[in-house]
Formats: sequence, structure tokens, C-alpha cells
Amino acid sequence: MVTRLILLIILGFVAALYFPDSRQAMWNRTMPVIEPMLVWNAEREIEELSRIVRREARETYQLPETRSWASWLAVNFSGNATTDPWGRTYSYEAWPDSFLIRSDGPDRLRGSEDDIGATKRRPF
Repeated sequence: MVTRLILLIILGFVAALYFPDSRQAMWNRTMPVIEPMLVWNAEREIEELSRIVRREARETYQLPETRSWASWLAVNFSGNATTDPWGRTYSYEAWPDSFLIRSDGPDRLRGSEDDIGATKRRPF
């Protein structure tokens, strides 16, 4: 049963590539299934980034600075680990008592209702 489902999905993608007019229809039909998985993946990645920031903060007694977040990501991670499932770099803000790691979400607009983020307390 699962093998047939996978085969049908592959055939659908091949048809979408072969018939350009069907690409948008395929995209519209698959997004309700794919979007929740992408959101779940972003939530997991944000939690992992938060865990690593807290661990480093416990070791160094300081959080990455907001303005140097991109360089901190580049030093500590490589490849897709620095971007959300929609291709945008995770954003970061730090305050005296906490920090926030956020994805702009599926619409790629900061401050909209589909943003995904986690605010964590400083570990020290």
C-alpha cells in the first residue's frame, strides 16, 4: 500500500515536470499536506538552535549579539541549518533576560500570524 502511494506521488511529480500547466495545480493540491510538515520542521530546528545557544551561553556566560547572529550561524553551522524550510535565515533577538529565535513562516513576512518562534530565558 505504501509502495503504491509513493509511486503515485513520484508519477505526479514527473507529470508536473513534463506538463508545465499542471505544475501550479499540483503545487496547490500538495501544499495542504506539505505545509504542516515544513512548519513542524521549522519548530524542531528552532528548538535545536535554542538548545545550542543556551548551551554556549552556559559555557561562555554570554549570548550571541543580535547584530552578529548571521556570522554566529555561519561559524557554528553549515548548509541548510542556517535557513528555515522556506529558504530564509532564522532571525534572532536578545534581551537582558531572554532571547528569541524566529522564522518568518510560509508567507516569508515578519510579524504575520504564521511566524514560528521560541522565546527562551537566559541560562545564567
